[in-house]
Amino acid sequence: MEIKTSKKYLRAFDEQNSLYEAYARQNGLVGKSLYILIWLYYTKGGITQKRIVEKTHSSKQVVFATIKGWRAKGYISTCENPKDRRNKLLTLSPDGQAFAAKILDPLERIEVQALASLSESEREILIDLTKRYTQELKKMMQVGENKVDD
Repeated sequence: MEIKTSKKYLRAFDEQNSLYEAYARQNGLVGKSLYILIWLYYTKGGITQKRIVEKTHSSKQVVFATIKGWRAKGYISTCENPKDRRNKLLTLSPDGQAFAAKILDPLERIEVQALASLSESEREILIDLTKRYTQELKKMMQVGENKVDD
């Protein structure tokens, strides 16, 4: 496998990631807050801060600070987690739902339209290959392969 191919893919991935970052900034969000908002908005029944950290690969501090800011604005509600009373479930309050819907509903329409530009078989291939690549990357990074030395 050529390094050139890897770089070509990474440039395409970086451009896509940068589009999401720009969209977040256009909507008053910073850093990982768009992804945190996505997990809060689409996880019915609530989600723990710990799970948000795991799913967004954010630091505990980033998630805590983001949640703290949204809680101060009245966007976050907490409820008891029946599975683990030590970790509260976070949900969006009605104001938080409105805030998220204003940002995420248009984004979802954009994503659906972009995917609609591909044929059904192309969409399936894109999803399957992306999942496979991500799983392989995750596996290799978790076992410490190719770590950058200090």
